[in-house]
Amino acid sequence: MVFRVGIIEFAHESNTFTVRQTELNSFCSSRYLSGAEVVHALKGTSSEIGGAIDAAASHGWELIPVVAAHAQPGGPVTEKTRLEITGNILKRLRNEGPFDGLFIALHGAMVTQSSQDGESQFLTAVREVVGNIPIAITLDLHANIFDEMAGLVDIAISYRTYPHVDMYESATEACDLLHRAMAGEINPYVCISRPPMLVGCDDGRTTNDGPMCRILELAAQEMQTQGILNVAVNAGFTDADVAAAGPSVLTTFNAQVISGTQAKTVTNRVCDIMWDLRDIFERPIELADCVAELCSHKPDGRPVIVADYSDNTGAGAYGDCTAVLASLIEAGLTNAALGAFCDPDAARELTAAEFGSEVTLKIGGKTDMSVGGGPLELTGIVSAKSDGNFTYEGPMLAGVHGALGPSVCFRTHGIDVMITTEPFQMHDQNLFRTVGIEPAEKAIVVVKSMQHFRGAFEPIASHVLVTDAGGLCTPDVTLRAYDKLRRPVFPLDDIDV
Repeated sequence: MVFRVGIIEFAHESNTFTVRQTELNSFCSSRYLSGAEVVHALKGTSSEIGGAIDAAASHGWELIPVVAAHAQPGGPVTEKTRLEITGNILKRLRNEGPFDGLFIALHGAMVTQSSQDGESQFLTAVREVVGNIPIAITLDLHANIFDEMAGLVDIAISYRTYPHVDMYESATEACDLLHRAMAGEINPYVCISRPPMLVGCDDGRTTNDGPMCRILELAAQEMQTQGILNVAVNAGFTDADVAAAGPSVLTTFNAQVISGTQAKTVTNRVCDIMWDLRDIFERPIELADCVAELCSHKPDGRPVIVADYSDNTGAGAYGDCTAVLASLIEAGLTNAALGAFCDPDAARELTAAEFGSEVTLKIGGKTDMSVGGGPLELTGIVSAKSDGNFTYEGPMLAGVHGALGPSVCFRTHGIDVMITTEPFQMHDQNLFRTVGIEPAEKAIVVVKSMQHFRGAFEPIASHVLVTDAGGLCTPDVTLRAYDKLRRPVFPLDDIDV
């Protein structure tokens, strides 16, 4: 039998502490594709949709591409935008149905103006159209999972790596289980548990052999239990003030073999190790200490990589904080590159200037001067211009197209500052190369990123420094006013367990 399977992406990580909201143009700037455009753009890439396309071919499905919608992390999705994208998806599902199953790539931490739980809100609408067919989803491991999701999906697979270099593999795993469900070989259900934690799993890091690695090892052991199809571990997303923020575990089980009560026991065991390891967390260093290390570093021909942790646009920060740049200039550090600095006004002014011309202007600190430093007035040279179009080199998202918007390299005080129109987390060397910067040739490379940068930049690094320079996404959650978060919760409350 040939199964008719729809593939969908509706992915956004929503930071509720930003002054911004996410409009439709943010999806259009990143990815908003319909029908055949989805396959044309994402086939052969290492994305989830790329994995689903290949899985469909291997299983002999009749593949129905519906919509692929993705926006860079930012504020909650506006109601107008939610209704536009959801409406487009539902219309295509009605027109293209019936389906035997659906594959849906989600993030897991989407917040809309009308719901803390944007994913369940969306899945409820989808269920009303497609009925009781198997639905398999993939999730970012920084998902905030609400209990409602268990009744809306049949299969849930989360990434197991941070940096997320297994998007493709997560999708193919989800599709393999979807095929078995459509064929009647399994009867999958999902159960969910969460410990009383906002912070945990070392934020999901898997490059330092820390707590997340131990938790994933236990999850893998539990998957050897008969009837357990997958155990998905989520570190959660602390930059969202929602009831379910924080770590969670989703177990996909075969109801033909074990009960929901047995599966819940597995889920709870993984939550227990999360709790046991709750105090182990890698924290960034102070900016002054970071600059001191840079000043004392003995060059060895490879760059020191500096991660501007708290101004990571990949968590919804603004990408325009100036504290690190100001400190480099004050310390007299040169032969450095910094990116991606998101300042649409500066990008517009500098792209209008003549190549090689000297320009004085204010850059950065314009979105919210209360975090990460205010605007800097600098004089420099326009050393490169670009339309901002690029293709990810990888290992994350290899082959996927990206668009930074009009971008420049602004050379000031011996530092090449990459200024872009659109916010982008710096997790690929090709972003720098759009404006003529070759990272390996610099003594210092500053990337606005928390962890994803490690996949592309750690291999060329002499040393890596991660600093908190006071941006929106500081890891110190005690500085935030959580109103909707369930309580009590670690580390904001004393909990006797």
